[in-house]
Amino acid sequence: MSERVEVTRTGPMEYRAVVQDGLDTTQHRVTMSHAVLDDLLIPDLDTHRVARETVKYLLEREAGDEMPEEIDLDHLSNHDKNFLTELKARLTN
Repeated sequence: MSERVEVTRTGPMEYRAVVQDGLDTTQHRVTMSHAVLDDLLIPDLDTHRVARETVKYLLEREAGDEMPEEIDLDHLSNHDKNFLTELKARLTN
């Protein structure tokens, strides 16, 4: 992955991710709920890292300009059966 990912907190449980791939730059809003974080079963979870690893997970599957502008972890976990398992593995390594 040659993309650069910058994540900034914009509110409670909300982040802005900027993805740079060469000359292309895209922005994405990443949101999450306590429910999806609870599903990870990781104490003292760093939500900034959750947002970053979520974007990196998606970049392994699609280009930044193909990713949705709005990334909702609840929606993602309901539509991608591997997401929470993979995210938990990333966060615990």
